[in-house]
Amino acid sequence: MTLSHTSPTHHYIRLAMEPRCTDVLRIRKSIQDALTEMFGLTFASTYIDVLSVDELGSETVIRISPDDAPKFLAAIVGVSRASIKYSAVKESSFLPSLIP
Repeated sequence: MTLSHTSPTHHYIRLAMEPRCTDVLRIRKSIQDALTEMFGLTFASTYIDVLSVDELGSETVIRISPDDAPKFLAAIVGVSRASIKYSAVKESSFLPSLIP
């Protein structure tokens, strides 16, 4: 029996947000705006899941394709005109590793 290594199908990123926000739709919209500003409309339609937002609205966990993660991180932390400012706290292909 041979074990084969499969590549991960998802990448998880924990982001800090300022100002605080608990509205998932507002978070998704600000992420989409950042992606549009940095890479244009094509990348703005990237599949993104907002998995959780903490009770205080200071952090969120998103799920994205591993292939899109580098561009996503560049856009999300590099855009200056976003309504919500993001900073990457931790990223991993293993969701439980993001738990503080």
